[in-house]
Amino acid sequence: MCGRYGIARLTWKEVVDALGLTGLAPPAFDLEPPAFDLEPRYNIAPTQLAPVVLSDLHELRCAMARFGLVPEWFHKPLEELKFATFNAKSEEVMEKASYRGPLKSQRCLIPAAFFYEWQGKGRPWMINEQDGRIFFMAGLWTAWRGVFKGEVVDFYSFTILTTDANEVMADIYKRMPVILQPEDYETWLTADVSDALRVAGQYPSQLLRAQRVGPDVGNVRNEGPELTAALSGTLL
Repeated sequence: MCGRYGIARLTWKEVVDALGLTGLAPPAFDLEPPAFDLEPRYNIAPTQLAPVVLSDLHELRCAMARFGLVPEWFHKPLEELKFATFNAKSEEVMEKASYRGPLKSQRCLIPAAFFYEWQGKGRPWMINEQDGRIFFMAGLWTAWRGVFKGEVVDFYSFTILTTDANEVMADIYKRMPVILQPEDYETWLTADVSDALRVAGQYPSQLLRAQRVGPDVGNVRNEGPELTAALSGTLL
């Protein structure tokens, strides 16, 4: 499961530079950073907007999207969406009606500086790269237009794929997000379904570290770099 994560003080330019996807062919992608910049975020939760890099197999675009995929076939008011779609098990996406369509041609990369996971009740951990660099999680996206609380709305939405925990994560939780290695970005964004799913596996445990953090991250209203402060003596 991955229900909370952060981008810290990441900028769109850093996202684009980290991808290194210019000149892909075919299809040829020309990805430019948006004119607006990103707000620092340390506690992104489902239903909130977050930065993503969307692919439709023909074009790449940077966008803000709702964390929690809304299927394009869902035509009821948004407040009536009762099933959770912020995570999708990578081994089940071909079987689930919410994800089969987007898997074919609507895949995305979700930039992150870290993600959180809870070990039992009230024991959050922050997991990030050993070298502190940003990473990209594999996701699926939709463009949804409908009604929310009587108002017409339209937005992009996304889900984060998950897989079995690696050695670092296994003591904390049984699942983890699918984190892609740089050489697999292009495959995830542009390849056929079978090849794309082949790269959606476990991330090497030696590249990650986990640190216990305080309970304040459990409240979605809390934001700020203090949420990522490690408790002393708690490092995996």
